[in-house]
Amino acid sequence: MNLPLDNKLQLESLLDGYSLKELKNVASNIMEQYKNNSNKGNDLINSSLTSKVYAVYRLPATYSAFGEALKHTLELYDQNIDSVIDVGAGSGSASLAASHLLPNIKSFTLLERNKYMMEIGKTLHNFDYINYDLSKDNLDIKADLVISSYVLNELDQNSRINAINKMWDMTNKIMLIVEPGTPEGFVLIREIRDYLISIGAHVIAPCPHMGVCLNTWCHFSTRVSRSKLHKDIKGGDAPYEDEKYSYIAFSKNEVIPCKNRILRHPQINPGFIELEVCSKDGFKKLKYSKKDKELFKKARKSDAGDMI
Repeated sequence: MNLPLDNKLQLESLLDGYSLKELKNVASNIMEQYKNNSNKGNDLINSSLTSKVYAVYRLPATYSAFGEALKHTLELYDQNIDSVIDVGAGSGSASLAASHLLPNIKSFTLLERNKYMMEIGKTLHNFDYINYDLSKDNLDIKADLVISSYVLNELDQNSRINAINKMWDMTNKIMLIVEPGTPEGFVLIREIRDYLISIGAHVIAPCPHMGVCLNTWCHFSTRVSRSKLHKDIKGGDAPYEDEKYSYIAFSKNEVIPCKNRILRHPQINPGFIELEVCSKDGFKKLKYSKKDKELFKKARKSDAGDMI
């Protein structure tokens, strides 16, 4: 799920008038800060230009990853979604993806503590922002769908459970959390999964069961097209990048889970296809040949993250 062209052009217009050298230096400094100072509860975006570069650098990938996670969630949950709360919304990429997948949503409320990211979001989208610090503030509001994207990994360990409880209290129907598809990001998702199941939440996706998760690194990937400016800022030549993400979606009510979730890219062999999946019985490999007809056709078109 790629960022539409009109949104991409609007996003990149934020950097009009700046030299490429200046933009590359800012981008390099941002990534260095996130590498060394994340997970400490600090604001790493501390100027208007930094927020603009960060949005151009990261919004297409976070839009795509969150959009894919939401699509998989909606495949299993068909109740009406009328309202969204986006916690730690940043520049609004997750809400933008939700607005494209759920065009009938009546209200979006974006919660963000960083004033520079709020300014970017208000420039790019017609969403309502509230200044809000997830680790400190309380807010008595609710929505059908509560989302957070690449947020909880930036909090220190002591703040996370409190933050998760706040988000769950805001939720009427679904809560969807997306984090980086790194081993560390998945450990965080698994911890969130264990905790929310313990307080009565029901897993929607990606898991086919609510038992103990034995996976050591459950993650998926989405291919993101890159513009010339995006390539120049990041210093790469490839016309795309692969964004790895981990996610977990919960419902207030019991849902029927998927039967199998594909965990790795299908292995296509002469005459048959092998799939590594997570099922209600744990990990297993499925093999489909041309004799399986419709299942074989479906397996050929499938990818990691899909149901089968």
